[in-house]
Amino acid sequence: MSIPKLIIIKKLVLFLIGMAFLALLLFCFRMPVITGKLTGQTIYLSILNSFHFKDDNAEACCILVDDDTGNGIYKIREICRRVGVKATFAVVPTFLDSARCDSLRKWHDEGYGIALHGYDHGKWKDWTEDEIKSDIDKSLDFLRGKGFSGVEQIQLVVSPSFYNTVAIRRAVKSKGMKLVVGANIVNPDTAVFQWGRLFLRNNADMKDIYDILVRAKHEKGNVVIGTHSSMDDEFSYEKTEETLRMAVALGFKFY
Repeated sequence: MSIPKLIIIKKLVLFLIGMAFLALLLFCFRMPVITGKLTGQTIYLSILNSFHFKDDNAEACCILVDDDTGNGIYKIREICRRVGVKATFAVVPTFLDSARCDSLRKWHDEGYGIALHGYDHGKWKDWTEDEIKSDIDKSLDFLRGKGFSGVEQIQLVVSPSFYNTVAIRRAVKSKGMKLVVGANIVNPDTAVFQWGRLFLRNNADMKDIYDILVRAKHEKGNVVIGTHSSMDDEFSYEKTEETLRMAVALGFKFY
C-alpha cells in the first residue's frame, strides 16, 4: 500500500475516533430536558457528575427554592401548607421589610429553609473570591442580628443573576456551603457543592417536569425547583403545587 493511502486511512481512523468521542460526550452531558440546549453550566455540572461517586444508599431529594423576598413568599407558604412540604427562601437582606423578615424568621423556626442570595443582589461575576466571602458573611450577620436561629447550619447559596465563576465557586466551597445555579440538570451526587436548578415558569410543560423528577428519582439525585413567586407574569400557583405533589407522589425526600 502506498504511503499517501496510508496517510488517508490514518486520517480517516482519527476522524472516526474523534466523532465517536464527541458522540460519547454528548451522551454523558445529557441534553437538558427543558431548554434542549447545552450551556457552559450544564457541561460543567455534567463533568462533575461523571467523575463523582454515587452512593447506593442515597435518597432522591427535592427542594423548592423561592428566589424572592417580596409578597410572593406568602403564596409559597400557602402552597407548602396544602402539599405538606417546606420550601427554602433565597434571602436578600436589603430587599426585606420588617414584616417579611419577621415571617421568614418564624417559618425558619418551623423548618423552612433559608438560602443566601447576596446581601444586596450584587454583581458577583465581577467580584473577587474575598469580596464574595465577605458578602456571604455580611448576609449571615444580618440574619443573626434579626434573631434567626441556626444560622450556622445554613448551607445553600443561590448565586445572584445565575452568575457562575471560579471565584464564586471557590468562595462558596470555602464556606462549606453548596451553590445553586441555573443549569437544568439533575445532580446525582449530594457531595458536590454545586446544584443545577430547574426554573419553573407558568409556561412550563408539566410532562417535561415529570420526566426530570422521574430521572432524579431513578438516579437517587437532587432536583432543585426554582420559582419567582412575586413575579405574576411568570409565576404559576397551580404548576408549582402540581410539581410539588408529583415529587411527593414519587417518594422524594424534601431537603
